[in-house]
Amino acid sequence: MLATASRRRIARLALTLLVLAHLAAFGAYVLRERQSQLLSVYLDARDQWRDGHLEVAAREYRTFVASRPSVAWPIVLFRNFPDAASGWYMLGRVEAERGGVDAALEAFGQSMRLVPGRGRREYRDLLLRSGRGALLVSFATEEARADPDSPVAAKDLGAGLLATDQPAAAAIAYQHALELLPQWRRRTDPGAPAGLSSEEADLLNLLSVAQRMAGQPERADTTCARIAAATQRGAPLDRLCRGYRAAAAGDRPAVLRAITGYAPPAPEHEALLRALQPPAD
Repeated sequence: MLATASRRRIARLALTLLVLAHLAAFGAYVLRERQSQLLSVYLDARDQWRDGHLEVAAREYRTFVASRPSVAWPIVLFRNFPDAASGWYMLGRVEAERGGVDAALEAFGQSMRLVPGRGRREYRDLLLRSGRGALLVSFATEEARADPDSPVAAKDLGAGLLATDQPAAAAIAYQHALELLPQWRRRTDPGAPAGLSSEEADLLNLLSVAQRMAGQPERADTTCARIAAATQRGAPLDRLCRGYRAAAAGDRPAVLRAITGYAPPAPEHEALLRALQPPAD
């Protein structure tokens, strides 16, 4: 009797385990199918964007970020399955391209909240291009509060202040960024060669322009001269501040020589370059 009861218990346990295994296999199959379908949506959004169908791409990226939390739980079964930050980042780029500034900023903000720094450059550039310098000031101030040693935050603060017609305050922010830069470079790129870096040259250009706009021409000239003094060879790195120095002197040919071939690396440079160019006929 005892042996028979024991065999029955074992049989019931085996049956239970078999049912659970089948349920787990079925659940994994359903989960994999859902993830496969959502992955197809993500990949199709990329193709739609490439083909210029921005509205469709934006809709599909929104479907992805809305569905991913439930579809990806409790485990992702596909290698390299996009994370939510990537979906928000791509949505931000598509929305920015189609002119949806508010939607793009919100998407980049979501991406940064999930993965710090993901979409940050696009976010700050879009703030400047859309005329929201005051929001950049607030954003950079918060970043500087979180990381007081960040020259990037200080530089963005300068850009926001310059965009909101506060050149004297912008000059202070750019000077602070220059002071933070050496330690930041040692921390982030310890193998970097000595001498004038592109980041330092860029900050000196922006500082010189801000000083000139703030009515400090002597300081502006001194700051601009530091670039040429530290440049050993290669293309001149002081084109922007030289252009503004020439404009202040009323030397239009020198302005054109300075800015010819100059490729502005960010929206604040684009705005400063436009101000130097002659008006269209």
